[in-house]
Amino acid sequence: MSDDFAIKQVSGLKCVHLSKTERLELDCFIGHYIKTRNLHSVPDIERTLRSTLEGYPGHPPVMVNELNAWIDRTLGYRATYPDFTQLADL
Repeated sequence: MSDDFAIKQVSGLKCVHLSKTERLELDCFIGHYIKTRNLHSVPDIERTLRSTLEGYPGHPPVMVNELNAWIDRTLGYRATYPDFTQLADL
């Protein structure tokens, strides 16, 4: 990891890195996670995610893919994808 990347990291889990130069604030990441897992109907999902993230064992900088995978394993969720067979019928 470059020294520049290590210097610019935000301490704690305040943000999630998309790349060495791009990052999401934690609130934005949580919203994106809820959307990509279609979890809008799950009661208290935002609180559940925040409390789960408090136990994240990794250290900054945290990359989005590794955090998604850890939450998926920890809580048992999976990403949802559009049904492309319906689009093919158009």
